Amino acid sequence: MENIIVGRDEEDEKKYGESGAVFLGKHLVGEGDEAHTTNPILMDVVKPHIVLVVGKRGTGKCVEENTPIVLEDGSVVPIKDLENDNRRVIGLDQKLKINPLEKAEFYKRKVNRLLHIKTRSGKEIKLTHEHQLLTIKGWVPVKDLTIGSRIATPRKIESFGETNIEDYKIKLLAYLIAEGHIKKRGNRALVRFTNTDKSLVQDFNSSIKLFDKNLKTTEYGRGSYGISRIKKTGDPSEIKRNENGRFVNGNIVRPNRNPLILWLEQVDAYDRLSRDKIIPTLIFNLKKDQISLFLNRLFSCDGSIYKHKENQWEISYASSSQVLIRQVHHLLLRFGMLSRIRNKKTKCNGKFFDTFEIVIGSENVNKFINEIGFFGHKQRKVENFINCSKNIYRNPNIDTIPKEVWDIYRPRSWTEVGRQMNYSIAKGLRTSINYSPSRQKLMQIAQLDHNNIIHTIATSDIFWDQIVFVEELEGDFTVCDITVPEAHNFVASDIIVHNSYSGGVIAEEITMLPKSVKENLATVIIDTMGIFWSMKNANDRASDALKDWNVTTEDGKRVLKPSGVDIKLFVPKAYVKNYKEAGVEVDSPLTMPCGELSADDWIVTFGFQSIDKHGIAIERAIKMVKKKYGDKYAISDIISAVQSDKTIEQEVKYALINRFEAAEGWGIFEEQGTAIKDLLQPGVVSVIDVSHYMRVSGGWSVRSLLVGILSRKIFMERLMARKAEEFEMMTGTKKKGIPMVWMLIDEAHQFVPNDKETASTDPLLTLIKEGREPGISVLLMTQRPGKLHEDALSQADLIISHRLTSRADIEALRSIMQTYMIDDIQDYLNALPKAKGSALILDDNSERLYGVQVRPRISWHAGGSPAAIKEKSKFE
Repeated sequence: MENIIVGRDEEDEKKYGESGAVFLGKHLVGEGDEAHTTNPILMDVVKPHIVLVVGKRGTGKCVEENTPIVLEDGSVVPIKDLENDNRRVIGLDQKLKINPLEKAEFYKRKVNRLLHIKTRSGKEIKLTHEHQLLTIKGWVPVKDLTIGSRIATPRKIESFGETNIEDYKIKLLAYLIAEGHIKKRGNRALVRFTNTDKSLVQDFNSSIKLFDKNLKTTEYGRGSYGISRIKKTGDPSEIKRNENGRFVNGNIVRPNRNPLILWLEQVDAYDRLSRDKIIPTLIFNLKKDQISLFLNRLFSCDGSIYKHKENQWEISYASSSQVLIRQVHHLLLRFGMLSRIRNKKTKCNGKFFDTFEIVIGSENVNKFINEIGFFGHKQRKVENFINCSKNIYRNPNIDTIPKEVWDIYRPRSWTEVGRQMNYSIAKGLRTSINYSPSRQKLMQIAQLDHNNIIHTIATSDIFWDQIVFVEELEGDFTVCDITVPEAHNFVASDIIVHNSYSGGVIAEEITMLPKSVKENLATVIIDTMGIFWSMKNANDRASDALKDWNVTTEDGKRVLKPSGVDIKLFVPKAYVKNYKEAGVEVDSPLTMPCGELSADDWIVTFGFQSIDKHGIAIERAIKMVKKKYGDKYAISDIISAVQSDKTIEQEVKYALINRFEAAEGWGIFEEQGTAIKDLLQPGVVSVIDVSHYMRVSGGWSVRSLLVGILSRKIFMERLMARKAEEFEMMTGTKKKGIPMVWMLIDEAHQFVPNDKETASTDPLLTLIKEGREPGISVLLMTQRPGKLHEDALSQADLIISHRLTSRADIEALRSIMQTYMIDDIQDYLNALPKAKGSALILDDNSERLYGVQVRPRISWHAGGSPAAIKEKSKFE
């Protein structure tokens, strides 16, 4: 069977044959489920190319389909209902505030394993092992979290609707949910209300009259009231007469149904036992004052306010309905009130039943009194609370920042900050690192230390809840996920929840080229998600699948089997210890020379403008250090320059020092830096793992700086090497230089975006537009081609496109499609089978288009965490 080669024109095929081409996969013929594989497809790697690998984000990171999602209008819906719903979701923005966020994509799939976690406050969620939750150190896959881990949950969700209904209807719902009998008894439809508080009973009766003047309440026993009609009316149209107009025998005029019951049915509140009661959907869409009224009457019936300990008060609400309790728990968050759910066993008639209770404590009691309050005789207890509240001690220990914050931040001077905080022994403040600081304390330290980033954390909308239960679930589950551009998170179950495969295949294949070919190539992978380090390990999971993927080329028959790949792993120097502790073998620490960065690089990274006070100050500082040290200086030298510059305003100076100190903590920029020849060794695949920066504030800026420096150095080194190669061709004298380069970049749209400039934009675009001449190939991997710079799109001569669903991403591909395409790109993508690895190849070199099934990986494809293999052994 003849092999297909992409990336070569006819002249190149005649010249090189199949030499220097790697096995990518097999040609797909047919559409959808009818598609089948035929000829092997090889890809040229010895000539420079710009390759674009695109496809929608892997959908491994999902939550169970019934997980409740909060929307901007107050609605709470299961995530499965969001497929065709364009309303904004609630999530955490870049300033760590809870706000409405745009939703872009929806994904759904089947899985057979989930993790079920519960937190100390009572929240719970079911999600896939790969799904990430936010910790103080960044986003972490849930499988890497344990009991005791603290995760980000909202401390408030100010999501109120615009719906307005009559107050008496809100009161009736609250009264009947809390103290009502709203269940049919046989064929009889009954409504009863039970309470002995005269104020509540009177308010209930008034609400009944306002609802319908033909309704009345009748006391059937102490504190038990039935609701019935004063006058029963029927429908006259049901009366039958004969031809003479006389009534016929057997006429039955059924009375109209109780209008209150009809309304309760309409809002899905009727025919429910106590354990089945819920808060109807319409309540969640109400304005703030009406939700407050609903909670007021609900707590006035089934709630309590009491002194818990000496000078400590609590408010509680109990129900046998777990759904109802979770709904109340959520509604309290709308007012910024933290509460916890606890399970209790209640004995009734000799049997034990599950009941659930919400408990509100500490300063949240004050919030409840001010925002919601009580009605009736419980109001007198509120008055007692107010009289005692002057002496109440607020315990901050339940609302703290995780202790691990001290791993990422220390004030410049403990002694100076301690002195300003009036510590009797100023340096004693240092002992704070042994404890989880309260929000107030961390905020005060950050203010005195002029650290805006830590101040943002201390004043965020995050409550750091603690995981208390983890359980693995097995079965058939449907899971869903949504894409939230920019913020990349959303609130699910009141918890804040966050395409490199083909690139990995190409990297594997380069290492398997004949020595005479691969020694002329150096491969470097920018690994932003921590998934390429595992290439050192064999993909034993694919041993059976690989049996069907043997291929015969001009070099003979190749038998594919699971095998590790000889890569060289580089990790930022500051994090080498972390990787080694996780059992990951690091070949070399990575550092970059600080002197390679221009003032503009720092200005863009820190989010300033070159013409503002901060930008001008950075420009002056860089000039000062370059004048004094040349290109051999460290970040500490820049800080000294800023400190010594008397022309910089104090506030600007504090801001710059904080940012440069944070940059120093990135652990990658030093005076010297790793030599470029160590990264670009002949025949070697170098993986630069910068995934740890996903857990650092401004992590993409750090990675952009790194990619910018590498791009510049690779371009200059290859320009010199190309001159040496031409000199050799002319004179026969060989000069040593770095080989041709393949640079693979994951999440490429973050480095060359279409809507802003990053520190890597110019140098990387130079590689893309001018790098082929000196022998540089760039492979851009992205799930968001619509976000990629137009120059990066237009320069691609090979496109490998897996499935795309976003209109913007499809339009991006459509904009660069060539005339040799007969049909629209959407039609070709829709025709792909749903099998993993199916893709479309568009080859400008041969002006052909192919469907391809990318071959399985022979090396392990990690799931985004340096501890993934260790964790998998626990579950598999």
